[in-house]
Amino acid sequence: MGSEVNGGGGGLGQLNNIVVRRYVKETDLAQVEALERSCEVGLGASLFADMLGDPLCRVRHLPVHTMLVAEVAKQIVGVVRGGVNDVVCRSKKITGVSEEDASSLTIVPVYARVGYLLGLRVCPLHRKMGIAVKLVEKMEEWCEEQQAEYVYIATEKDNVASVKLFTERLQYVRFRSPVILVHPVFLRDRPLPPDVRLTKLSVDGAASLYRATSMGTAEFFPKDIHSLLGNELCAGTWVATFADDNKQLHAGLGTVSHEGGRMGGNKAKMEATGGWAKGASWAVLSIWRSNEVFKFEMRGASWPIRTLATASRWLEWLLPWFPIPSIPNLFTSSFGFQFMFGLHSEGPRGLELLNSLCWHAHNVARKHGCQALATELAASDPATVCIPHWKRLSSCDDLWCMKRLGTVSGTILSELTEPDFDNYTVFDWCTSPQQSKLFVDPREV
Repeated sequence: MGSEVNGGGGGLGQLNNIVVRRYVKETDLAQVEALERSCEVGLGASLFADMLGDPLCRVRHLPVHTMLVAEVAKQIVGVVRGGVNDVVCRSKKITGVSEEDASSLTIVPVYARVGYLLGLRVCPLHRKMGIAVKLVEKMEEWCEEQQAEYVYIATEKDNVASVKLFTERLQYVRFRSPVILVHPVFLRDRPLPPDVRLTKLSVDGAASLYRATSMGTAEFFPKDIHSLLGNELCAGTWVATFADDNKQLHAGLGTVSHEGGRMGGNKAKMEATGGWAKGASWAVLSIWRSNEVFKFEMRGASWPIRTLATASRWLEWLLPWFPIPSIPNLFTSSFGFQFMFGLHSEGPRGLELLNSLCWHAHNVARKHGCQALATELAASDPATVCIPHWKRLSSCDDLWCMKRLGTVSGTILSELTEPDFDNYTVFDWCTSPQQSKLFVDPREV
């Protein structure tokens, strides 16, 4: 999901007494929370993020992270968060990796160290004074100190001030335009088709599966996938199959416990065969408990909308067979959501199974007391057609902007399968074409 960016780049006046420094919880927490409350994040009605007393919550689980504050006369007037991780920037083909077949062709991921900027805020009374620019520049310096090769941010296409700040003032380029799909959580579980079988994978099994599929070479796939899936906020990874394919699927993998036991099987064999049991339909996704990190609060909704939402919940409770689903309580109190990531399917009926997995995720979110379920995908991802979502809650206006930092090292690549140093070129991710798969790390949501 996109980072909300508030604050202009500076133009009406500059402040020479801006001090940018690291956030200190003991002395800064109250001022930062007050600043956050003063900055609206608009989607029609005003949407506010409740960070549950931890301003670092949305980057805390990244391997390397920090938060900077901007002070004027010892008053905090701006903040920005950042994190750095190694992620896939592209893939390349190599040959001769198999002892049995020296001419074998394998697609392997190429990683880049990338910085991520999140939650840039500037006090409304101090905007257009250069504070946002200084915060971003200082965060870019920090990213370079962490050996980041690129840095990117997420905003909304119609946030004119933010887009101008990054693309005109700070030399970022428009990079990707993913879609955010959101579905409300109903009062009751959604039943799954009777011929669908769900298997919860172990952390080892899930990491191996992701690496063995095309997700392992998708843009932004994290090098520390095992750490991500083993995080306490990851509710688990599930595979969906049809009953007829279940035995064939497990035979191709080895043993997989329905309670998340260890996955056997030979990873190299999985990669060579292109995944789990050729020809079988299957799907996989993971769930992140974002509701334990922060919550949203929507203010300013009209009374007819609030009344309609309340009436729909009463109607579903009293008449569960009635075909009108309930609208969750998003308007009178803070609400939590869970995030689906790593969505992938294979086989002729894989998208059907992915749809069933999304409803399973809905039921998991309901069990955890959430009011919404969300995911973010590349706009061209085939999975977008089968993800349950409400258009009114979803968005196709997310915009990622990226910048190349300093000299890019370690990314001199060749399209050729045989070494030919005369034809090597320097790869610049900022200008690369968009892929059909995008891995959105829930630690950056």
